[in-house]
Amino acid sequence: MFTPKLYQVDGDDWPLRVIERHPLALLTSNGDPVPNATHVPVIVPPGTAPGDPLPGMRLWSHMTRVNPHLQQLAADGGGPAKLVFHGPNGYVTPTLYSAAMVSPTWNYVAVHLEGTVDLVDGDETLTIVHTTAQTLEDRFGDKLPLAPSLEYHRQIVGAVCGFHFTVTRVDVMFKLSQEKDAEVRQRVIDRFSGSGSGLHREVADTMRALRLGDPVD
Repeated sequence: MFTPKLYQVDGDDWPLRVIERHPLALLTSNGDPVPNATHVPVIVPPGTAPGDPLPGMRLWSHMTRVNPHLQQLAADGGGPAKLVFHGPNGYVTPTLYSAAMVSPTWNYVAVHLEGTVDLVDGDETLTIVHTTAQTLEDRFGDKLPLAPSLEYHRQIVGAVCGFHFTVTRVDVMFKLSQEKDAEVRQRVIDRFSGSGSGLHREVADTMRALRLGDPVD
């Protein structure tokens, strides 16, 4: 992913936040005549230390066995692929700018991971499916304990295949009006903070966390 220096962030902390907050990623890999693409849930495995670097990390995911994308991966023995995570985003109206001659834009956050897919089977797939379900329930649901569902997961897991995605490269794009002055950025933050869209409000929160608003007095 082409990322101008202005829109980059340092370290792995921010990319990991995006991965954990927006875990539905687009997995792409070689296909014929065009690349294969499938939306898959992705989690960081339990036991990963907070300071562990993204490059070299093995993420967990799975997809259904009837998907031709998986069948191609199986025929290729896994191989190189990319995961694309879409973070918070929103349209920025030019009415928030000071100048008369302006153009609208779109603020957004994205994380692209290049890496290698390794398919797993049997008990490993069951572990990935069950752990993914509990992780996402804890993060986005009602924290329902899913241990009683393990036997059910065991019955249905034959229809899916788990895989590890070993990260080799990380590209991030935090396009958040950095090219504008602090006053304009604060207007964007204020507008997005009052939006009915949760993604807009998350854009505003991210801009605040990166100190892109007015300087603190």
